Amino acid sequence: MTIGHTDTRAGAMSSSTAGARRFGDVLKFRRSAAGYTCRSLARALSYTPGWISRVENGKAGPSVDFAHRCDNLLGTGTELTVLATAAQPDALGLLRPSQLPPTAGHFVGRAHDLEALNTYLLAASDHADAALTIAIDGPAGVGKSTLAVQWAHTIADRFPGGAFFADFQGHAVDGSPIEPTHVLERFLLSAGIEAMRIPPGLEERAAMLRSLVAGRPALVVLDNASDAQQVEPLLAGAAGTVTIVTSRRRLSALAVRAGAQRVALRPMQPHESAQLLQAVIGTRADSEPDAVRALAERCVHLPIALRIAAERLAAHPHRTVASTVAELDADRLDALADADDPHLAVRPILAASYRDLAPDAARAFRLLGLYPGATISTDAAAALLGRATARARRQLDALVAVHLLEEVGADRFRAHDLLREYAAELAAELSEESRTAAVKRLVGWYAHTVDRAAYVIAPQRPIELLTDPPVGTHPLGFLAPEDASQWCDDEAENLVPVGRLASRHGLPAAWQIPTRLWNYLLVRKPWTLWIESHEVGLQAAVAAGDREAEAWVALNLADGWRQTGDTDRARHYAQDALLIRGRLGDRHGQGWCEACCGFIAADEAEPEQALAHFEAALGHFQASGDRHGQSVLLACLAETHAQLGDSGRAQEAFDASLALARSLGDHYGEGMLWVRRAGAHRARGEYDDALVCLERSVTSRQAAADEWGLADAYEQRGDIFAEQGQPDRALDSWRRAYGIFLALEDPRAAALRERVGATPPEP
Repeated sequence: MTIGHTDTRAGAMSSSTAGARRFGDVLKFRRSAAGYTCRSLARALSYTPGWISRVENGKAGPSVDFAHRCDNLLGTGTELTVLATAAQPDALGLLRPSQLPPTAGHFVGRAHDLEALNTYLLAASDHADAALTIAIDGPAGVGKSTLAVQWAHTIADRFPGGAFFADFQGHAVDGSPIEPTHVLERFLLSAGIEAMRIPPGLEERAAMLRSLVAGRPALVVLDNASDAQQVEPLLAGAAGTVTIVTSRRRLSALAVRAGAQRVALRPMQPHESAQLLQAVIGTRADSEPDAVRALAERCVHLPIALRIAAERLAAHPHRTVASTVAELDADRLDALADADDPHLAVRPILAASYRDLAPDAARAFRLLGLYPGATISTDAAAALLGRATARARRQLDALVAVHLLEEVGADRFRAHDLLREYAAELAAELSEESRTAAVKRLVGWYAHTVDRAAYVIAPQRPIELLTDPPVGTHPLGFLAPEDASQWCDDEAENLVPVGRLASRHGLPAAWQIPTRLWNYLLVRKPWTLWIESHEVGLQAAVAAGDREAEAWVALNLADGWRQTGDTDRARHYAQDALLIRGRLGDRHGQGWCEACCGFIAADEAEPEQALAHFEAALGHFQASGDRHGQSVLLACLAETHAQLGDSGRAQEAFDASLALARSLGDHYGEGMLWVRRAGAHRARGEYDDALVCLERSVTSRQAAADEWGLADAYEQRGDIFAEQGQPDRALDSWRRAYGIFLALEDPRAAALRERVGATPPEP
């Protein structure tokens, strides 16, 4: 069809008449509401009563000037002007639709996204023969429609073909998505095409829309699309036409087939969330700034949740923001609902997204509700789901595509708290058998992978590896210590929550994970992880009545408290562990308990007691054949003998320890040995020898990837330089130590801060 045919113009006039009738109805209502009769309005506007009567009855078309004067007189803003403009036929007899919904009240923020939209528009303007398609995607409730409509209003007056709008209801809480053929019919009618002239088929209607906007660029907003196929027939492709599509799904097909530009909308920034809450609740936001920040966090900075919470506060002026925060803490998904509109609530919005998932992806989303960590990897998800890694990755990708999951790094995924709570609700509906099986797979996979990582980090430490991982799981293996340590770094924030999950289900992984993590903890010194994971493990071991596990966890906990400076707790746990090991007749375990008691005594400057414990420990290790333990204890004895003035025995123990460490390839132990040797030289005033030992320690610590050990060596080197009157070299060494201790959140950073002149970090 060629626009401009006589029959098209005739159809347009019919639609134009409809527009005039709508204008007349609104004018009559607004006139009466303002207290004007037809005659008094005519007198005020200098028109005849008869002509105004014809306008109100749809028998005469209103001019834009007349509508503008009515708006000014009746105080109706631009309502009548917009209606009159839409009712005006153009030179071809076609109308200029103006279908955009009103902009949202209290629109704040989104400067970055608006800038991206303007940039795309500016770039498209350099190509006069091109159309622009923009796909805005993001999770449910993130404000995609609001942003699209807000921006569309700022540019709508640039399009002679008008502004079209359609809500495709792709994820409606109730009802079905709108068919594109129906939307095309509405668009054509609104542009003035007579109903009888609109063809029935989808392709024919799409072709008519393309003809309509050719030479008359239009703005088209296609909101809430379920997928690319739903909106593709409405991509007119005419030069100068701009089409904005919003969807919860990532519309990759539009980028491939139509060159669509993508705007991925995320939750608001904290300051934007605060601005939105303040715009709605007013001065209460100023009087409760901390509660406002907390409320924004509980709403995960999601605009729909923020608006629901804010409107509830606005409706109850005597409630505090803090009380609303407490209400959300009690039951967030139930609290984020509008009492007057059951559809305006977070839970049904999330449910609509979940309902659209394929069965495999829906199962994955439910089971992810069991996962307690902050982020999850594909391999961990594969274990949880009981699927091969490749299949698990496809399921995660399916959730990412509809924004029920977010990919936040290389093979790292997470969901915001509202999604996690909804997934947890769905997981609770699974059978107990299904939940327990999934948890066993997950925590077992973690325990076995931690075990393998620890072995690669320090293979010289004798420990029997775990066997028989859960059926359907594939624990990771590592070739190099760096890879194993990196995996532990990546999973560090997840290990305590996973341990707690294992504890709740009475599974041995609750204590296997922290104890098997020992080699990593010893090198990296992540104190919070060390202490918290072992406290969880100790509770679980005691509850299970596993005395061997209890002793193992208690000893590791003792050394953690010792190294963080809490001697009383350290001694308590070490003595408990020693008592249990003695009752079990476990000489190897007794050896490490005696060693820990010796470390505590040495820290407390009690060399005679330390010597007794170290000699007892060495005897246990010799009896059990633990060469690594012997190497460590010989190093401790060398230092202790030196402190007690027995240089001959100190040298003998040192040589034996060094030989064992080197035969075992124990870089960590060798680094510790050189530090202890340096201490003995320093005590005798042999500073040059001490510095040589510290340099060797640095080399060994670097080979062992022992960051804490490096910092310890640098600090001691700085102390020696200071004693030698070399302040610049001392400061350089202390700064190196401070930087490492600070990164490790080690208490020694605070002690060094004043020496290096550093500013305390913000809490």
